[in-house]
Amino acid sequence: MKFLCLPGAYGSADKFQVQLAPLVNELLSDGSATFRFVDAPCEAVPPEGFEDFFGKPPYYRFIEPDEKESEDTDVLSRIRDFPECDTAEDTMRELMKEGVASSVISTNRAIQFLFDIMDKEGPFEGIIGYSEGATVASTFLLAEQKRFEETGRKPQIKCAIFFAGWPPLDPSTYAMVLSDESDLMINIHTCHIIGSLDPYVAGSMALYNTCEPDTAYIFDHGKGHTLPREKGVIKELGDVIRTMMAEASA
Repeated sequence: MKFLCLPGAYGSADKFQVQLAPLVNELLSDGSATFRFVDAPCEAVPPEGFEDFFGKPPYYRFIEPDEKESEDTDVLSRIRDFPECDTAEDTMRELMKEGVASSVISTNRAIQFLFDIMDKEGPFEGIIGYSEGATVASTFLLAEQKRFEETGRKPQIKCAIFFAGWPPLDPSTYAMVLSDESDLMINIHTCHIIGSLDPYVAGSMALYNTCEPDTAYIFDHGKGHTLPREKGVIKELGDVIRTMMAEASA
């Protein structure tokens, strides 16, 4: 199975390939999968104080504010003070409730960017996203579903792997999709890798809640907003992903 791999905000294709290397090697070991890593189309600058966390440049992101008048309007600048509410959906609503700039232009650009790659280099049967990359991947899946409903063009992607993501954006309204207020649902097989110590884990759970529950796997590596690397954890995760891939391809 061929996967398109989307890094997190302020990352790059090269950095994501290093981060994901243990899982990539596990799935390459028996020919289960191949991988295509891509840079996001927008150049970026990390929030003040987070430069060391994201490593050396270059930095990229998929989604940016339409207007860059103030850092405070960029939702990623709010990760310093991530809210805690009763439900995952309430947490995301609180995060987005006011003063967040629209991101219609870059969201459209990201969706078209992925369609172009898939047309030129596909078919891709799977997609992998980390953090912002997971949000963009899930948004793209809804865009594929929307295009199928409008044109009858069958989606390429059969399954998705999300690492520490946030919910998708509605490709029609560009609002964040939350399961307690929207009927939109990702209808393919998904695997959600979360860290129970991730300060943003509510975003991961809100993403999980937007996916078809009968075909959604959840895997907790027990750490923070990172990708798992321990040998035993990777072997267990690899087996979960192989099972999902087999079901998605059946």
